[in-house]
Amino acid sequence: MENGQQGKKRKAGNMLRNHVRKRRPDHRHYVSIRERRQRRRRRLFIRRIVVLGTILALLILAVSLIIVSCRRNQKEPEKLKDGNMKLLDQYYAEFTGASGEKKTEFSAWFLKNCGEEAWKEVSGRLKKEELKDEDFYQITGKTMHVLSDLYQGWLKDEQTAAKHHIYLRDSGKAKEAGLLFAGDVCLEEDDFVLDYYDKVKKLDQCISPEILKRTNAADVFLLNHEYCISDRGEPLEGKYYTFRADPKRMKLLEEMGTDIVSLANNHVYDYGPDAFSDTVDLLDQAGIPYVGGGRNIKEAKQPVYFVVNGVKIGYVAASRAEKTRYTPQAENDEPGVLLMYESDELMEVVREASAACDYLIAYVHWGTEDSDQFEDYQHEQAEELLDGGADIIIGGHPHVLQGMEYIGGKPVIYSMGDFWFNEETKYNGLLELKVTGEGLAEMSFIPCQQTEYTTRYLSEKEEQRELYDYLEDLSEGVKIGDDGVICEEKENPK
Repeated sequence: MENGQQGKKRKAGNMLRNHVRKRRPDHRHYVSIRERRQRRRRRLFIRRIVVLGTILALLILAVSLIIVSCRRNQKEPEKLKDGNMKLLDQYYAEFTGASGEKKTEFSAWFLKNCGEEAWKEVSGRLKKEELKDEDFYQITGKTMHVLSDLYQGWLKDEQTAAKHHIYLRDSGKAKEAGLLFAGDVCLEEDDFVLDYYDKVKKLDQCISPEILKRTNAADVFLLNHEYCISDRGEPLEGKYYTFRADPKRMKLLEEMGTDIVSLANNHVYDYGPDAFSDTVDLLDQAGIPYVGGGRNIKEAKQPVYFVVNGVKIGYVAASRAEKTRYTPQAENDEPGVLLMYESDELMEVVREASAACDYLIAYVHWGTEDSDQFEDYQHEQAEELLDGGADIIIGGHPHVLQGMEYIGGKPVIYSMGDFWFNEETKYNGLLELKVTGEGLAEMSFIPCQQTEYTTRYLSEKEEQRELYDYLEDLSEGVKIGDDGVICEEKENPK
């Protein structure tokens, strides 16, 4: 019986083991699934690595291509810029008349000081071989002459500019120089305008406030300084009229707004070399430059320049006013004026000055006193000066207005008459020019009249028109509008 129980127990145990075996998976089968899963994960991982590697490689390739392209694009403009800079340096050398072998760094200076946009404009026109001198003024607001002076360091401050006979003006007017001219001024102490001034004590009672406002507002105002200013010297022997003012009268020039004077006339030397030298010294002390006279011939020939709103204006002056020559020409070591009885010396001055500026004014003392008609020799000499490089000729000495004409498109104003001189009643006025980098934009006449030691502005339209008609009658091929603007009257084509 004991054995029977044991047999039953074994049978029950076997049945339990068989049941367990049926519930548990086959071990070999389980290992196979795990390996498959691991292999699948490895394959997925490898695929991801490959994809990521491919993407990274493509990114590296793309970045490399961009870098290479950028470097190539940078090199090409650098080569182009270098080439155009050489062209601009060559252009500048030709402009200044420098030798082609002489290297300049104007292009690098231009790029630095005028900016990238200006450089691109100039560079583009250089490439097309279309660059002209006038383009610099359009692009930068400064003419090539002004840019050249800046490049050479001549305009870094007023003191440096003055050493090169250049004076700086900037009125804020965009691309325009406003120039004003008067005729003869005489500040003689006895029996002339100073007697009246000493009586009224105010300049605006001698010269209309409207006129003084204009002379002070002009960018550059020039008059003919037809007297010496000194307390030394004796009147030249044999000369009928001699004019001298006390040094205290310098303040009147300043009150007028005088920027420059001409010494090329027949009265600035009336009291000899000492008084003439005092005149020059006092002008220097007042900061008023002068042309047409000096302590020696070099000073007498020296042009004066004004840089006004990006334009460089030049002034020269000379005289041929005396039949009996009391006023000497300056010499190497002797003071005096620049004479123009022969044209050679003045022509040399005009040619050199013209090459150094944008617009050149020749202010000359010539003609016949008290005659409203200009002489044949004046027309002929005017032609020479204009051909030599002057852009306009403005005259004085006859003490009355004379006519105007255009020669080759350039204006000649033969006489501005007296501006403030004596008690005589006569027409006079101011000549106004508006000059840009392209040349003369507008010329007009401001109508005035001298009477009883005063100069007054003609404000009535009828008075103005009468003066304009009077000037037109004296002139050839000139029209003056009701606004005083002067134009060349060209013949109608047939």
